[in-house]
Amino acid sequence: MRDVRSSPHLPAGGIEMPSSLTWLDHDAAAHARSTTLLALLDQPETRDELGIGGIRDALSDQLFPGTSVIQTRLRYMLLLPRLFIGLEASKVRARDFAERARQDELALNDRLADEEGAFGRDSGHNLKRLASSVYWAGMRSWGILARPGSQQDYFSAIAQIRSDRSSKLARDDGMEDLEPTAQTWHASLEKLVAPSALEEGSLSLTAEEARFIREQWKIHHPHTLLVWLAQDEVRLKECADARFPWLHPQMSTAPQPLRDLVEHARRFSGLAHGAALVYNLALAEASGNEDRRKEYSHALAAWIDGVPASGIGDWNVERFWEQVERAGRPVHARTREFVDAWLKLVRTGHADSPQSRKLVRDRECALKRNLSRFKAENLDRWGGASGLGVLNYRWGITRRHLADLLHGLEAA
Repeated sequence: MRDVRSSPHLPAGGIEMPSSLTWLDHDAAAHARSTTLLALLDQPETRDELGIGGIRDALSDQLFPGTSVIQTRLRYMLLLPRLFIGLEASKVRARDFAERARQDELALNDRLADEEGAFGRDSGHNLKRLASSVYWAGMRSWGILARPGSQQDYFSAIAQIRSDRSSKLARDDGMEDLEPTAQTWHASLEKLVAPSALEEGSLSLTAEEARFIREQWKIHHPHTLLVWLAQDEVRLKECADARFPWLHPQMSTAPQPLRDLVEHARRFSGLAHGAALVYNLALAEASGNEDRRKEYSHALAAWIDGVPASGIGDWNVERFWEQVERAGRPVHARTREFVDAWLKLVRTGHADSPQSRKLVRDRECALKRNLSRFKAENLDRWGGASGLGVLNYRWGITRRHLADLLHGLEAA
């Protein structure tokens, strides 16, 4: 009989990390299953095969607002605004503004090419998506970009922005002020980030820049895990070794609302990973891939072994749904039904059953219709693993940003 030692630092699914995985009877079959599962846990978040991305994103936004999995380095949040500030003040014609911005951003990429995480490092000027489009929503979320709308809206409004900026309002005291609509970027940026920063070729924050970003987080997202971690340099340093946010060594000292949010995120991550294992097992069975079938069968068995320690059994799922929708993103009724149905199967001991396979198959078919991998003509599109990445709610990029912040603060 196997026993999984309960730990306050259980990752998704309740399965402990390799450093603390302990099978009390050293059962060889159980050890083989756990090894398979741990290998699968190493995969990054990938495709959303079962339509739970909205839940993932709602929790990510509450934990780490303004982040995106395709961001790379924190200083882009300041270098890009500085680039646009300079262009707005230039004599570049409005109709040429977007193309000039692209060229200047590509030139910035060239200067940053030796930096880890630099955009275009491999693709050069063939880069399809510029950093500005990746960081745009984040700059607004953190109060760095003061203007609503998309990046294309901004480009289209350049003539009006310049016109508004050149017309000043006379105040009663004889002073002059700018039209509010002329504000595009935080007022401190022009002095905070010198034009020379665009020439330096560095993605390392200065101390002043780091303090500015941390203050913006505190102003715009005061009650988030992002801010709680950033406010203490010891907590910042400890992020580096935390594989998931719930594994941070000081998580037990966080304010109760944050602990509740992180715990909901942890349990849902585990629940979602179990569903992904069933999905891939069902595909392996449908395709007749015996090697993959054995792999996923073992992995699912290991996942089921960890369920008792995961907290899924006594999880208050109604409070979970309330938490998810606090982000202002209502969950579609069918998505909620799918999650609730899968949770019920897990709790009643039917995670590995014909019912569980039918559930994931029906869900994927409803989402993809004719493109479903379960259709005979599409089975060969399954590469043997899909949607297996454990949900970490953008922890990877957040941890990188927090490391950049700490490096900047230490520069003082």
